[in-house]
Amino acid sequence: MDLNDFKKLIKSQAPKIIAEEFILKNSIHAFGSEADYSDYINIIRKDHQSAGRIAIVGSANWKFSLNPDKNLSVFHEKSDIDVAIICADNYLQTWDELRSFHRNQYYSLGLSARLALRRNGENVYSGFVSPKWVPSLKSKLRQRYEKLTNKYSTDSVGYRTVNMMYFRNLDETIDYYVRGIRAARG
Repeated sequence: MDLNDFKKLIKSQAPKIIAEEFILKNSIHAFGSEADYSDYINIIRKDHQSAGRIAIVGSANWKFSLNPDKNLSVFHEKSDIDVAIICADNYLQTWDELRSFHRNQYYSLGLSARLALRRNGENVYSGFVSPKWVPSLKSKLRQRYEKLTNKYSTDSVGYRTVNMMYFRNLDETIDYYVRGIRAARG
């Protein structure tokens, strides 16, 4: 698919149908085959056994970035690998860690850190969270996240940076990417 085909796709179909297809189908741009993709996902699954679904998302999946700041840029050697992990347990555990930090440290933070924490609270409300948002580098949850994302930055993804987000459920995952598709339409 080239950029024109991608633009036609995101403008011609309902965003929900596109998001479902991208998340539920195993045709991933960053991998040579479904077997390579499956092998990579199985490495992540071993560390997230309670996950309902794990999917590569973003430009590593659909070739083009939905981020409006990246202007539909094509997946390239400096692109990262975004992983969506649909797991209520991980989502809630990370939310609890953020809330605990917020209760205990919020007023000791500078303005920009408070605004970031507040924005991430809005993200939690929208059904997704990442342990890298926990401001404390001493957080065991954040340390585990960093260790795992480093572990997943392997030859099979060109040693790219790996980012993970935990989603509460499939509906919230689809909704997140529906918003991205709508933004990309603009």
